[in-house]
Amino acid sequence: MSDDEFTTLRLLRRDLPPEAVDASLDRARLRFDTAAVATTVRTGGAAPARTAPPVRWLRRSRPVLLAGAAVVVAGGLVATGVGVTHWGSPGSAAAATLHEAAAAAAADRTPAGAFTKVVESELSMVSTTSDGEHYDEGYLEPTTTTTWVPADVSGTWVREIRSGAATKVFGGTAARQAASDDGAGKPSAPVWERGVGGDFAVGELGGEQTGTLGASDIADLPRDPHALVRRIEAAPRAAGTTDELHVFDTISGLLRTGLVPADLRAAMYEALATLPDVVVTAEQVSLDGQRGTAIGLPHWSGTEQHDVIIDPADGTYIGERSIQTRQIGSIPAGTVIDSVTVRVTPVEDQP
Repeated sequence: MSDDEFTTLRLLRRDLPPEAVDASLDRARLRFDTAAVATTVRTGGAAPARTAPPVRWLRRSRPVLLAGAAVVVAGGLVATGVGVTHWGSPGSAAAATLHEAAAAAAADRTPAGAFTKVVESELSMVSTTSDGEHYDEGYLEPTTTTTWVPADVSGTWVREIRSGAATKVFGGTAARQAASDDGAGKPSAPVWERGVGGDFAVGELGGEQTGTLGASDIADLPRDPHALVRRIEAAPRAAGTTDELHVFDTISGLLRTGLVPADLRAAMYEALATLPDVVVTAEQVSLDGQRGTAIGLPHWSGTEQHDVIIDPADGTYIGERSIQTRQIGSIPAGTVIDSVTVRVTPVEDQP
């Protein structure tokens, strides 16, 4: 498709926001180029080597998942990317939503405190096995993690973790017994930790793997979306992880810290809008009493869909969720196997 044809399509759709149109056109160009490579492969020409699918470790006893690669069909590109009758496609909706959220985030003037209090309310699947071989059962366990982070993130962080009773069991006797043995049958006493620079002994918020982007990098990350994408792409990643998955996962992880300032949050939303396969997976999602829009990659994993939840009206990052996309044993397709709501408050002291 030529630049003149793209210009014509842009003029035909002057009723849409320019940023939404341009984002859709950018995705269409990329999909067109990808399809050309695919066509070259089918006709026997040379094409770049495909990488192995990434491996992602998930919380606790959940098994390793292999993320599958997205398949692009050349014949459907114009219809799904920039076809005149398909302007309501999920991709263009995602770009428009992210642009709106970025504008709102950029205008955020929430004052800072000496400390940032980050409360993570998580409901996660703990996988169990009915036969000692297959992870085909499980239970959902709530955990509330409250972290007090100093303005200088190299200082001492304080964290409290509270686990609650299992809320739902998937499976039979083995799953119920596992929940009981794991102490998920009743609320546990809170666990307190202190860690310099957030380097706690256990858990997900705080502490960083060498070379990866984390809380200590936030202050120096670029506020230009394209420069931010390049910076993330240059950071270490799991073997075989695509640039798109790496950018999405990195931004998701940084947003979850609750420490991303408004200007960088706006840049992150704009960066997500550049990803060719990002879509609105749900217009309205209720997450621990808060409502927002779910943005995700439909091919994030062979068995999971991973979303970030944002409020486009005010640019707030609400949290994230993972949905199982096919039935595994007693756990049906469509089950939310992990959800996290993040609430951030500036405070002047820590316990």
